[in-house]
Amino acid sequence: MIAFLLSLVACEQPAPIPGTLERTGEVLTTVNGLPITQGMVDGLLAQYPPEARDKIVAQGQTAKIKDDLVTMELIYQEALKMQIHQKPESKMALAYAERQAMARALLEQVVTDRTTDAAIKAWYDEHAVQFRKPQAKVRHILVKEEAEAQELLKQIQAGGNFAEIAAQKSMDARTAKDGGSMGWVDTKNMTKEVADAITAATAGQVIGPIPSKGGFHLMLIEEKRDMVPLEEVKETIRTKMREDIVSSYIEELKKGAAIQAPGGAAGATVSPAPGA
Repeated sequence: MIAFLLSLVACEQPAPIPGTLERTGEVLTTVNGLPITQGMVDGLLAQYPPEARDKIVAQGQTAKIKDDLVTMELIYQEALKMQIHQKPESKMALAYAERQAMARALLEQVVTDRTTDAAIKAWYDEHAVQFRKPQAKVRHILVKEEAEAQELLKQIQAGGNFAEIAAQKSMDARTAKDGGSMGWVDTKNMTKEVADAITAATAGQVIGPIPSKGGFHLMLIEEKRDMVPLEEVKETIRTKMREDIVSSYIEELKKGAAIQAPGGAAGATVSPAPGA
């Protein structure tokens, strides 16, 4: 029996040191002889939300990620020397941090599993009223004087290219560089004069001059629609679904668990614990 117990002790694995990272991939630099690798950079990048991660990569800021890892490594090595992870308050904080990380990972998985294309389409159909809105895909030319607008209109009606004229003549510098393109616009966000003119127009028609505070507009109505298509709002819907999915999932867990305060009321019904 003693030999058996000694063999168990010999086989015991040491507890993992908190914060241990795999140092995989190309070595980028070393800190006190320990490598900072590309795998570590990729792992830290993965902790950012997708939009923030894409921005960091697009702006070439991954070098800052490496610098952050160097700083973290220095502090981490010093914390290990001082046995910070062995202090009771640190053990508690590390345990909660691990639980929170696991909880986030679980909920992310649940959200991913439940925001399928079919589920998003069902949500879109159920909330269709939110996406029913009159819109037009518009190009415009803004000039100061009505006479100039009338002259440009004649050029367009004679076969002039609307986008090229907009790029050359429009005072709206923001849209002129893209041939006057305003993209899809909601008529409810336009002045009454402009909204009425767009509503009355058909796709392919040039309307104007239309007066506004800034001058006079000519507008090319490229397309019209009454509903925003699913593909344009897919990510918005995914975000809106997220909170409901998480709340529903937590309720499911609660209903399937035995949760009762000590000394609960006699006869209280308690759900059986999973696997019981």
